[in-house]
Amino acid sequence: RAPRSSATRARLVRGSPHAVLVDGYNVLHAIPKFAPRGRDLGSARDRFEAWLAAAAARAGVKRCVLVWDGRDGSRQTRAGRLTILYTAAGTSADDRLLELCRGPFASRSAFTWVVSSDGDVRGPARQLGFITLGAMEFYRRWTAGIGGVEPRDESNLTHGRPARASRAEIDELLDAFLSADRDRG
Repeated sequence: RAPRSSATRARLVRGSPHAVLVDGYNVLHAIPKFAPRGRDLGSARDRFEAWLAAAAARAGVKRCVLVWDGRDGSRQTRAGRLTILYTAAGTSADDRLLELCRGPFASRSAFTWVVSSDGDVRGPARQLGFITLGAMEFYRRWTAGIGGVEPRDESNLTHGRPARASRAEIDELLDAFLSADRDRG
C-alpha cells in the first residue's frame, strides 16, 4: 500500500472509524485510570472492558475488537459492539492483532483504527494502511468524544522521536500516580 499523506491521515482520524482493534494489556497498562498497579488484574480488565463497550457505542463504531493474551486456549465473547478475544497459549495479542489486520479487516484498513502503544504492532499495521493510535491518545479522544480532541500528528517525528507529552498529559499521569499512592496508604 502507498503511504498516506499527513493531511489524509489527519482527516481519516478525525472521523468516526467503522472498526477499532485494541491491544488489550498494552492499552490497559498504559492508561492510569485502568492500570492495576498492584491491584486485582481481573477487576481492572472488567472496568476497561465496560468503558470500552460504552465508548464504542457512544462513538457509533460498528465493531470494536479487544485482544487479550490468553493462557487457557483461545475464546471469544461478544457484548454489543465489543468482541473480546483471548489468544491461545503461545500466540501473543500482537500476533493476533496483525492477523486480524491481514485477514478480515484488510479491506477496511482506511476505516479501522489499531490501538496500541507497541511499535511492533503500530509499525506493521501502519504499513498495511491502518490508522494507528497510542493508548493515551485513544483514551483522550474517546473520553472527550469522537472529534472532541484533535489527534497529534505522529508522522511529524523529530529525529525519530515523537513530540513531548503535553503539560495536561503529565499532570493527568501525576494525579493518577499520587492518588494510587494515597489509596495504598
